[in-house]
Amino acid sequence: MNILFEYSFGWFFPIIGLSFFVAWRKYKKVAALKSVGKWEILLIAGLRFLTVFLLLFLLLKPALSFYRNIREKPLLIIAQDNSMSLLNTVDSTFFKNEYQSFLEQKLSALSAKFDVERLTFGKNVSRVDADSRIDFREHYTNISGVFTYIDENYRRQRPVGVVLLSDGIYNTGVNPRYKLNNYPVYTVVLGDTMEYPDVFIKDALVDKFNFLHTLFPVKVEIAATKQKGKTFKCLLRDNERVIGSKDIFIDKDNFLHETVFEVEARQKGVRKYSVEIQTNFTELSRENNATVIYTNILDNSGEIRIYYTAPHPDIAAITSAIKITGIYKYTKKPIREFSNSEANSTEPHLLILHNPLRSDPHVQKMEEAALKRKIPLWYILTERDNMISFAIAGSTGNMSNIGDYSVNLNTTTTTTTTATVTEGVTPGFVRNFPYFEFSEAEIQGFSKYPPVVVPFGEIRSNSGKNLFVQRIKNIDTDNALMSFYDKNGVKAAYMWGEGFWRWRLFSYRENGSHELFNTLIHKTVNYLITRRGNDRFIHDIRPIYDETEEAILNVELYNESYELVNTPDVSLQLKANGKEFNYILNRNGNKYRINLGNLATGEYHYTLKTNLKGTDFEKKGGFFVRTQNPELNDMVADKALMKDLAATSGGRTSDLKGLDELLDAVNSGSTHKVSERREVSYMELGELWWLGMLLLLLVCVEWALLKYRVE
Repeated sequence: MNILFEYSFGWFFPIIGLSFFVAWRKYKKVAALKSVGKWEILLIAGLRFLTVFLLLFLLLKPALSFYRNIREKPLLIIAQDNSMSLLNTVDSTFFKNEYQSFLEQKLSALSAKFDVERLTFGKNVSRVDADSRIDFREHYTNISGVFTYIDENYRRQRPVGVVLLSDGIYNTGVNPRYKLNNYPVYTVVLGDTMEYPDVFIKDALVDKFNFLHTLFPVKVEIAATKQKGKTFKCLLRDNERVIGSKDIFIDKDNFLHETVFEVEARQKGVRKYSVEIQTNFTELSRENNATVIYTNILDNSGEIRIYYTAPHPDIAAITSAIKITGIYKYTKKPIREFSNSEANSTEPHLLILHNPLRSDPHVQKMEEAALKRKIPLWYILTERDNMISFAIAGSTGNMSNIGDYSVNLNTTTTTTTTATVTEGVTPGFVRNFPYFEFSEAEIQGFSKYPPVVVPFGEIRSNSGKNLFVQRIKNIDTDNALMSFYDKNGVKAAYMWGEGFWRWRLFSYRENGSHELFNTLIHKTVNYLITRRGNDRFIHDIRPIYDETEEAILNVELYNESYELVNTPDVSLQLKANGKEFNYILNRNGNKYRINLGNLATGEYHYTLKTNLKGTDFEKKGGFFVRTQNPELNDMVADKALMKDLAATSGGRTSDLKGLDELLDAVNSGSTHKVSERREVSYMELGELWWLGMLLLLLVCVEWALLKYRVE
């Protein structure tokens, strides 16, 4: 046990001296009274010394540190697949009714030697107790997410092994082979490893957005096992009307075929299409012979123009994200090719400028046109000179900056060169950013993004609203990384730093898709392009939701001065399948928000209502919740993947019949020994209640002596 002080121990001796001085003064004062005995004088002075000393001593914030040795069993993680694919097997009754008790009986002996942690996984990973119900309701399987979760949540004590119970079929995330770490994985293959005669729709794809009076493709990927020599029909329906039909011949036992239907967009709005396989032969299941897809038909789109000083990976990353939306058309060209006709054009809804210089006359013409026609601008500035040229101090001519940011960037100078001093910074998300919102999972994803390189110094957004600030060594600074401005009705965004394009690559590496990066680009572009207009009651209800995602609604209400208010209640009425649901939206800052959770598949009609100072506001519309259940597609367990995971990591693999033998191998590991670690705990003396009572007692005793003996 040791005693520690928040402030210097050197104050201890002045405290003793001061306490003694106060006690001595009290002693001299009381000693002048003839009626007081010597022992009483010493007692009063001693009480005064103790009281003053304890009070001053506690100002140093002393704390006691205690050490104790803790014996830890080795950590073993049991990861259980909780996806629906395990109920689509011939053993589905066993998995529903008997599997969990069977598993607990087998695993119970492990707790004698290991600290056992249990995880279940589907699309996400959850930590569970031994008695938590395994319900096999997940619509997705992300095996790689298990290893990511372990790496992020078990850093202090690393597992000595992971027992992975799964069929090996994954349909989201990256290939789990690339996520293995330095611990053995013992895989238990569940489900059917035998191929049965079957035909199924492996995937059906259509763009989320398409344009009126155009042709767009619907791609259908069909697989078949052990059906060689047979023919089936694939139908595409618009509601109940057949708009496409193809006869497909199966030419091998392991058959995979992609067929494409060309569909004309004849009516705007959300359109529902169904794909169906018709067969006249026996197969394992017919549940996977049909699926439904949705697309939103638009009658117009925005145009985005991208101008750059030189080719750069940022441009490819942004255009890829814009292209996926299907909403906006884009063109890209060097800044030097900007013409007078383009300056007079009213077509672009957004200008994206990559590394422009304020001194460039082409750039000046662009900004003049943007200010005149209220076209939003997005500046991406990766170099020091470009950042300085658009800062307040870098303004030239009569052109006023839309963004009033300021910079103080340093350089290092030698006898021959002048170089920019740079540093790597990661994005720190600003939670009170007002213009659009991200989910908690997306915010956590941004925090893991790789650093961008910025010049060393200060970048202050001033009147801008920061979406990201520069985070250095996990500490958010006041320096801006991405900010938004709105000046005289013209919106602008600024991104400072080199390496923006790496965020897109990182999104794919971590999640197996570019969705997180694309979401950032979509929301940035949508905010910049969207004009408020005269609408005072605005919502963000989308036309299509997936049944596996939470339906989150945000609503804004403006008064006559176009100031955000949320004093009146906003009601939401949902109608679906003959049922009616009524809600009152929650207040979220100066806006409204409600999380409807995971909605059932189907078509919904909504009505939003409120009344502001006698004026009624109402919005009506509809949206679809679509089913996405890839777990119904692949029925055969991927034994090869499970075997590879075990072999690569140094583990073993088996099926349920060999589970006892596999667990014996886990138990017999030579490295599975009890370890010891020293844990330090602290106790602040100032927080001890009895010490406060002691001080009160000292004061009371001294007061009593002075009251009844001295007086």
